[in-house]
Amino acid sequence: MTRYRKEFRKIAKKLTLADIQCGISDDLSLESLVTFGRVSPTSNLLLGVFSQQGILKILEVFGFIKLLEDMGLRNIDIVIDTSDPHTNRLYAYSGSHCSENNICELILKQGPLHFKKGELPGFPNRNPNLLQIEWLLLQNPKAKFNRERLPLPGQSYPGLGLGDRVMELLILMTRRLRLEGMINKPNFFHTAFMFTREFVFTNPNNQAILHAMSRDLLFDYSFYTVAWATYFNCILNTNDKTPFLWKPDYLILPLNKDLIKYFRSKEYQRTVQDLTKKYHFCIDVEKFTKSMKKNNLGIYEDLSGLR
Repeated sequence: MTRYRKEFRKIAKKLTLADIQCGISDDLSLESLVTFGRVSPTSNLLLGVFSQQGILKILEVFGFIKLLEDMGLRNIDIVIDTSDPHTNRLYAYSGSHCSENNICELILKQGPLHFKKGELPGFPNRNPNLLQIEWLLLQNPKAKFNRERLPLPGQSYPGLGLGDRVMELLILMTRRLRLEGMINKPNFFHTAFMFTREFVFTNPNNQAILHAMSRDLLFDYSFYTVAWATYFNCILNTNDKTPFLWKPDYLILPLNKDLIKYFRSKEYQRTVQDLTKKYHFCIDVEKFTKSMKKNNLGIYEDLSGLR
């Protein structure tokens, strides 16, 4: 649980439907909002609930606007794209709507997700209704990378440092929509690792891999080094001398009781522990050094202890 959860829950209790849907025309009828049982793309409500002005109000009352202004990011504006009936997009800008001012991209969908039941022994026999995070980007285009803020794979600019707060908002959104949890499929190892403070891999084998990487690498070497070593396929499993290739997979934050019970169960935890024994990781230092040099990326620690 992040340190913002209790505070955010108190704030959320004071928000009404009128607050999160402010700015909607009084002339808007139910028929114009719903078409063939679905929220109409023309309604321009994120996930059928949150208006553009409503999201700006949410950002204000939860303190985001002040935090962004302190970073020099002003004139915050929100764009919602509901043209795809299955996937909603949200963009946040500081100033005019251009890529240089883009501070957030969020792509969401909601609905049942079909898991590979063979990977989940004892999983509840149904397809849970989840908020699916298809894409999340948080960045500060006014900031520059430095020794304290080193670039990670996929980053064009440093992050905003608001990830925990954004996660709490998404949890509140999921509860407001009465969904059973959140799920996402990060492209990069470092993103998946940051999510696992709250999320767990649906496939216990991937949870085991993450535990093994934490045990073997992250206690001794920087997150920056491990992130790039994974990205450039420079991780070796010393148990069988094979290269380790990161493969994106689903992470879930269960909010429903039976889902929480499953992922906290002794069966799931025991499976993860047993699978963890398959992996012992090290970095191929020679390959890593060449890859970093080729891509003009610095190495800021002594790698001589890695074999």
